[in-house]
Amino acid sequence: MEDGDRDARLDAWFRSYADRVLAYLLHRTDRETAQDVLQEVFVTAFRKLDDLPEPPIGWLLGTARRLLANSNRGARRRDELALRVAGNRPAEPPDDDPAAAAVAEALGQLGANDREVLTLSAWYGLTGEEAAEALGCSPSAYGVRLHRARHRLADRLRAAGYSAHRLPEVAHD
Repeated sequence: MEDGDRDARLDAWFRSYADRVLAYLLHRTDRETAQDVLQEVFVTAFRKLDDLPEPPIGWLLGTARRLLANSNRGARRRDELALRVAGNRPAEPPDDDPAAAAVAEALGQLGANDREVLTLSAWYGLTGEEAAEALGCSPSAYGVRLHRARHRLADRLRAAGYSAHRLPEVAHD
């Protein structure tokens, strides 16, 4: 592929998918980190352009996920060191919305993989194939993971006093 064609293809992908990738990142980190990771995602996409699927959204989100995890590991190590040096832990931010707090707490009780499966489908509207690609698994494995994650979230919300009709859409089939 010629350089002009590569540039045009990447530009089209950026125009089509950058907002979705950035939204995905903003749900997981601050704006500055999200923008840095977004840039790194598209630099990586440019390097691997000839090997990427159409549409590339699943690959882009999977790459964003991995790059952000790498970034978070480094930040977490720095934060843990700073806390050890300071000898204290930061206070939890207050939450004025009890339902949001219950959902956040229930999501927090889930494993990272369950949270990822739920947010890819519910917040980002990825198809099963796109989400599977982002997670590096088959669409059928993604479907099983999504089903199980939904039920684990629903169980935790029920334990917090929410009945089935009051649960968020992501929590039941």
